[in-house]
Parts: sequence; structure tokens; C-alpha cells
Amino acid sequence: MSAPDYPESLVIEPTNSCNLRCRMCSEWGEGVTRKREVGFIPRDIWMGALDEIGAWPVRANIHLTGSGEPLLHPEFLDILRYAKDKGNIGVGFLCNATLFDARKAEAIVALQIDTVGFSVDGAQREVFEHYRKGAILSEVEQNIERLLSLRKAGTPRVYLNMVAHQEADIGLMVERWKGKVDTIQVSLKRPVDRSVNRRIVLKKPCPSLDQTLVMGWSGHVVLCCYAGSADYAKYLIGKFPEASLRDIWNGDPMNRARMLHRMGRHDEIDLCSNCDSDAFHDWFEMSLERTQIRVERPCIRSEWGYYLEVFNEAAR
Repeated sequence: MSAPDYPESLVIEPTNSCNLRCRMCSEWGEGVTRKREVGFIPRDIWMGALDEIGAWPVRANIHLTGSGEPLLHPEFLDILRYAKDKGNIGVGFLCNATLFDARKAEAIVALQIDTVGFSVDGAQREVFEHYRKGAILSEVEQNIERLLSLRKAGTPRVYLNMVAHQEADIGLMVERWKGKVDTIQVSLKRPVDRSVNRRIVLKKPCPSLDQTLVMGWSGHVVLCCYAGSADYAKYLIGKFPEASLRDIWNGDPMNRARMLHRMGRHDEIDLCSNCDSDAFHDWFEMSLERTQIRVERPCIRSEWGYYLEVFNEAAR
């Protein structure tokens, strides 16, 4: 089985600069040895990438996110507008909600952006503000509620991204936001003890290798969105526009990683050998059972994590 000729989704990083210092962040977290230069995606790179993607014969979805806060980019709304004007690109982004003021919310609704995600690690103030250093939960919730009140006909779809630190946090998040946001994504980022992961002998091929291409603000493309600052250079697989995104997608480094995964040789890629993904999925299913969390739809597993379907039908 070969990968499709084009990625169905692309992660494009507007910037790796951030206004928060979240404890678990692979770029700005505690104890991280940051080796990447801090910068903002130049106009020629983001325009060139969107021009190429918009000319593909298939529809692709772009996710404007990365190791920083995308709303810090001075041209962020211009990037969104340019992408939407292509007509065949699904456009979404993930932010920390601290800079999501009324003007930006109104612009997002007017542009008919497809999806907006907010990182909200917990429904309790002490948990949230402990892990997301520099953010105030009440202000973040107010900014999210503002967008929810402005959106029309369910556009944009709104999801919350949560790093699960305690099982109880998942249930509290569902109760807080059920009937308001569309989904709650429980992230894969390190919620599982390493000893659990080490007991896993057989891993499945990572779906991201056949679905998602990841480009940093400088045009460098990496194997996976979990390539943290300290390891970023180790997992470079190409650079745009020196090579096209499609050529990088179909290039030797990506194909080698796919081959190793299909042969069960994940451990030959350090990033994959240390990945918590499989352990997380097992832990997550057990957590739902233990905490007796009830959701309206079955959970959807993806390369990003688990999505709890908590649809607000009234918003449709």
C-alpha cells in the first residue's frame, strides 16, 4: 500500500514565537534546550506554499499551528484570507486564545474559516494556570465564548485541544463545554508514563505518515509535528521552496519512514521509538471506562489524538 500522491492535510507554522511558557511545551517548556531560531514565516514562503496547494487537483486541509502562537504573526489574517480565496483549501488553526480579541473573532467569522481550535488544558483554574504559564483561564474562556456567540450556521467548527494531566480533567472539560464546542481533542503529548510505552512490542504504522506534511516557519519540512526544538534538525526531510511540497511528500525520507513503519521497524527512527501514541490510545480508552464519561457520539481516533464528539446541534 502506497501513500496518496498528495497529503490530505498540512501543518504550516506561522511562527515559533509564543507569549506563554507552558510547562509541557516541546519548544518553550521547562528544561527544553531550544536550538531553533525564533522567527515568522515570510510572505514569499506562505504565499508560495498556498499557491502550490491551491493548484493541486485534490482538496487539502491546512492547519496553521506549530510550536508558537499563530496570532502573534503580524500577517496572520492575511494568511487566512489568502488561503480561503483559493477556494479548494480547508483552513483551520490552533491558538492559545489569549490574543483572540473581538476584532479577530469577527474577522474569523467573516472569512468563514473552517475550524478554530483552542488549547485549554483543564476546566479548573488551578490546573489550567499551573500548566499554561502566563494565561488566565477566565479570559481564555471569555474569548472562546465570544467566538461561539458570533459564529453562524456552525462555522467555524470549534474544538478544544487538551493535554490530559489527570483522568478527572477529561470529564470536567466535557461537562464545561458540552453543547457549546463541537469537539474536545485529547492530545497525545506525554500523558502516559514511559514504562507503559516500553511494554508495547508491536506498533501500528503511524497514520500521519500517509496523511500529513509538516512545514516550519522557515520553510523546512520535518517528518512529524512532534519533532521538538532540540531534535528539529534531525528530522528535516526537505525545504520549501527549494523543493515543492509534493516532491517532499513523495521524496525518499518520507518513503523510507513509511517503509520502516509498515515493516514494524519503528525503533529505527528515534522519534517514533519514543512516541507515546499507541500507549496513549490504550490509556485513554481505560480512562473513559474508569471515569464513566458519557458522550453523544463514539470517540474518533486520529493521528492527532482522540476526539470526543460533543456536538451542539443547536449551532448547526
